[in-house]
Amino acid sequence: MLEYLAQLRDIDHAIMSLFTETELNTEEITRLVDKREQLLQVLKAERQKAPEIERSPEWQDAIARTQQIVEHMQAQTGRLGEELRKYRHGNKSVQRYKQFL
Repeated sequence: MLEYLAQLRDIDHAIMSLFTETELNTEEITRLVDKREQLLQVLKAERQKAPEIERSPEWQDAIARTQQIVEHMQAQTGRLGEELRKYRHGNKSVQRYKQFL
């Protein structure tokens, strides 16, 4: 179980490091999130076998990192959504100006 939690920690660090880059590598983030999800399914099954793992510091760290990753993903999604709105507004303005040409 601790091996799986260590793998999860490594994936989490990789995901978080991708959020610090100036340009998001969405393909790599998607790949890591998929890998993370598969590992979480394994951990879920392991937790059912040994529910006492929830009290371990490694488990608590995994929960905290999950919350942090979700917050970063929400922030990035919001930021990208705002950039898309600006792009669309600019594109509409260009279309209006093209009417006069």
